[in-house]
This record gives sequence, C-alpha cells and structure tokens, in this order.
Amino acid sequence: MITARPPSLSQDKRLTKGERTRLQLLEVAAAEFAERGFQHTRISDIVARAGVTQPVFYQYFSSKQAAYDELVGMFAQRLRQAISQTRLPGALDGSDLADRIRKGVSGLLAILQEDPNLTRIGFFQVEAAEALKDELVAMIADNVRAEQEAGWFRPEISADWFAQSLMGIIERFTRQTPDAAQQQALADFIAVLLLDGIRQHQRSAS
Repeated sequence: MITARPPSLSQDKRLTKGERTRLQLLEVAAAEFAERGFQHTRISDIVARAGVTQPVFYQYFSSKQAAYDELVGMFAQRLRQAISQTRLPGALDGSDLADRIRKGVSGLLAILQEDPNLTRIGFFQVEAAEALKDELVAMIADNVRAEQEAGWFRPEISADWFAQSLMGIIERFTRQTPDAAQQQALADFIAVLLLDGIRQHQRSAS
C-alpha cells in the first residue's frame, strides 16, 4: 500500500503521477501540521503550499483528519517494523552482538531523523504519542526478555525498566535533531552504554 511509503519518496519518478501527487500532499501536510498544529492547519494551507487545488486534495483524502491519521499511522508502523526487526537471533555469534545492537539503535534514530516533521507529529504532538511510546516500550521489553532467555543478557535486569530507559534516551536525543555523523556516534554511544549494563559477561553453555 502507498501508505507504507515515506513522504520523502514524492519525487520518485518510478511512481505514477497520482502517487507522486498523493505523497507530495502528505509531505506538505506533515510540514503544515508540524508548524501550525492540527487545529490551526487548513486544507487551503496545504493545497496552496503543494501548488494544487482543493478538489485535488479531496481526490486522495476525505478530510484533513484523514491525511493526519495516515501520517501518524505511517510513522507508527515504520517504528513498529524497526523494533520487530531488532530482536537478536539465538544463533548469533557473540562477537556480532554490539554491532547488531548498534545497528538497531541506528535504525530507530534514522527513522526519527529522516522526516523531522513526521516525527514531531507522531512522536511528540498527537495525543496518541504516549500510547505509541508505551507500545514500543512493550515491544522492546519483549525483545529483551527473549534475548535474556537466549543467554545474551543478564537475567536479573528488568526488561521493562531497560526498555523505558532506552526509549527515554532515544526520545531525548531525537529532540536534539543530530546530523548523520552525530547520529552514528550516538548509536555507538547508546549501544555501548546499555550493553555494558545488560550484557551477559559469559554466555552460558547451550
């Protein structure tokens, strides 16, 4: 579905004209919502900035709320997918542990930094943002519990507290809008910081 595509693809020539227009409207709507907030954004603001007419907007979205909900849903789904892909396999080589954690953290930071407007809406602005963060925390905690059972992490560490700590760190650094180089350095820092506290120093024999 087209809703799975980030708005940054609005210039992709492989898409049809209609797909590009739809994504352009989402991209512009994200900027307007981030700058003005939902209540103060008008459809006329969106179409003027996108260079189209209101009838064109209604070809793709039934209302301002529909466009807003799609942006929020798109953002949330991408974060869910990123976290679901970070669970460590039981057969992982121990020497690759830090690298896998680093890549997982880097992937989350990349999504949150890729479109600051979308992140501002979905992670900080909407009323459902806290519920989304709670959901992501629960997913991270489930990953940690599975990894504890696999022997990668210390069993006495609270998976829930670890997940809350990771989300707090990521949320704080996301507000600082790091550039690409800082983002990689942050991923390294967070991975080392958290691994030193949770890693099983000697994995039990299987």
